[in-house]
Amino acid sequence: MNHPNNLLKNKDPQFSVNLFSPKNIITWLGVIFLRLLSMLPYKILMRIGNSTGNLIYKASPHRKEISRTNINRCLDIEGEILEKVVRLNFQAVGRGIFEMALAWWASDYRIKKLDTKLINGDLLRNQETGVLVLIKHSTHLELDLRLLSQFFNLTGMYKIQTNDVINYVMIKARNNYIKGSLTNKEALKAIRWIRSGEIFLYAADQDYGSKVSRMIPFFGYDAATVTFPALFANKNIKIVFADVSKVEDVYEIELHELENEKDEEVFLTQMNKHYEKFIKKEPEGYLWMHRRFKSNPEGSIYSPWARREKKRKKRRFERESN
Repeated sequence: MNHPNNLLKNKDPQFSVNLFSPKNIITWLGVIFLRLLSMLPYKILMRIGNSTGNLIYKASPHRKEISRTNINRCLDIEGEILEKVVRLNFQAVGRGIFEMALAWWASDYRIKKLDTKLINGDLLRNQETGVLVLIKHSTHLELDLRLLSQFFNLTGMYKIQTNDVINYVMIKARNNYIKGSLTNKEALKAIRWIRSGEIFLYAADQDYGSKVSRMIPFFGYDAATVTFPALFANKNIKIVFADVSKVEDVYEIELHELENEKDEEVFLTQMNKHYEKFIKKEPEGYLWMHRRFKSNPEGSIYSPWARREKKRKKRRFERESN
């Protein structure tokens, strides 16, 4: 499909000498080390990832508490079973660091060698109209994007990272396998891309704040659910859920079409049900560290995290100052 030159294109990350400022040296060393490790065989990387996850588990009490709270609430488990799932989740997070490295730097040949299974692929093949594709925040999300890009020409949305080096490396890598990408502040342009016939990826499973969301049940509890996907359901634009779950070391890509629905609440409820279904398929592989219920009108279910809030206030002050 032809597009105007200014409609669809990747934005190359802006290189700046500030990327090599003293405060970024440790980040660069980490990136270089990670890239070197990414050359190791897949099974060895996954073992290193498990050990990395165990270290994160011990070093991140607040993240562990958030994950424990979410898993307990959503999966209705407790005691030893709960702690086992939490630990497995952190191991998956550790593996996800190296799955991200594979996504960014592995050759196409190496990616194709990964055990991958595509289910209902025809839902995104030979499309004459645009499609909104919903994905979930798995621990291996970056690799999910790379795997999907083997089968389909993709566009999508990303959140600008607070670390300039990581932001630069991420965008530069993604531009090699994502056809076109937008920031989370370019929603109107995303609508134009979809209407022009693009397959557009969007993760609608996190709390983006009450201003752009509606309270919809998520595992039986009200959660701020972004209303952006409902705009397309109301316009009869095709919406497909693309799940990537890791089952016995096989990355299963499973596509399901959602029913168009003019009633916003009905559609968003259907959407969350799909998220619930596929999260249960690989519960340890979901990003439970996100505060999914932070916009709870009855008050936060999470303990205060003073250090994090201090950093956020500092970043907000810097943005306002600029």
